[in-house]
Amino acid sequence: MAHWHNHGTMTPTRKHLPIHIPAAHPQAPLGAQQKKFNSLTKRIATQRELLVQWDEAVNAYRVRHGNEFLPQLREHLAVEREQLQWLDQQAYGRKGLTKAERTALREIIADLAWELAESADDEATHQAMTEIHDRYADVNFATGQADAKEQARSAAQAMFGIDLEGVDINDEEAMMRHLQAQFAAQEEQQAQAEAERAARQGARRAKKPSARERKAQEEAAQATQSVREIYRKLASSLHPDRESDPVERERKTALMQRVNQAYAANKLLDLLQLQLEIEQIDTQHIAGLSEERLKHYNRVLAEQLRELEQEREMLQHHFYMEFGHNELRAGKPQQLLPLLRSTLQQLRYDTIQLQTQLRRLRDDPAALKPWIRAERERLREEAALDAACFTFGFDPGY
Repeated sequence: MAHWHNHGTMTPTRKHLPIHIPAAHPQAPLGAQQKKFNSLTKRIATQRELLVQWDEAVNAYRVRHGNEFLPQLREHLAVEREQLQWLDQQAYGRKGLTKAERTALREIIADLAWELAESADDEATHQAMTEIHDRYADVNFATGQADAKEQARSAAQAMFGIDLEGVDINDEEAMMRHLQAQFAAQEEQQAQAEAERAARQGARRAKKPSARERKAQEEAAQATQSVREIYRKLASSLHPDRESDPVERERKTALMQRVNQAYAANKLLDLLQLQLEIEQIDTQHIAGLSEERLKHYNRVLAEQLRELEQEREMLQHHFYMEFGHNELRAGKPQQLLPLLRSTLQQLRYDTIQLQTQLRRLRDDPAALKPWIRAERERLREEAALDAACFTFGFDPGY
């Protein structure tokens, strides 16, 4: 029987239709930069929609998890505590158990008490479970927990190559923040070391940047300039201080806020869509842009796409950390609620099985010995699975 224990917003964005550069006629194929522009705007629209889907799915999951799963989990944990108390008060002292069976029962009781102490959501329950654990385990709960944290910290340090001293391994959010900060610090140190090395090399060679470096710098400057030019055109057209009509001033104020937000975030596509919205340009205007200008646009759009992908990946990662799932079980937003229904169904089934099992143990004295053997085997299998998952870096979730 599996044991169940608890495991550790973004406002949806406006839905955008991708800007598309049409071909002048079927016999006039698009240029390379026009094709790339269409591809990037389509992929950005897809990522935006996927981000909204993930946000909505996670929020729906969180609500149903709180309303349906957690109450069922509390019921299951109550039955587990009832079973633990019966094993402690009635089963362990029963005559007729062999030394090996009593040793196994001690291990079973200590293991169950440990899990229930860790999952307890109030101090009284935690203390009661800890007291039972410490009567049966070779190492008390406080020492065992400290040892487990140290082992987890050492394993994480070996895996990530990062000092985790002072970080609570059980606090996954704190650990991730620490890891991200350490990774950023490492990257900054590497970048600084590379910059210093490049400066030394440059000083030795005393030469100007290469043609490739100058070209990259010029393209970056042109891309920034392209975004700035669009912003200036929008600001000139929409500045509310130049509008005397109160209604129109309010409309332009709202639009200008969107312009400022898009410009601050370097979101070229949003600025272009605003230009289309206020009819400052049309798709023919974009189609008429030179390949060189589109190249600058595409550079900014590619960066915008990367940021959206990173935002979506971070949202998914936080979901996996919060609810103990992994990407193999919840790789798409459409999978979240079916996964919750399946998980809830399994938890209900396990609760019924546990209740039936406890009644059998209470009513039939002969049921205890085979139950001990089965539980001992289950614990061994779980330990082997945990070791395998750790070795291969796979999180089975719940």
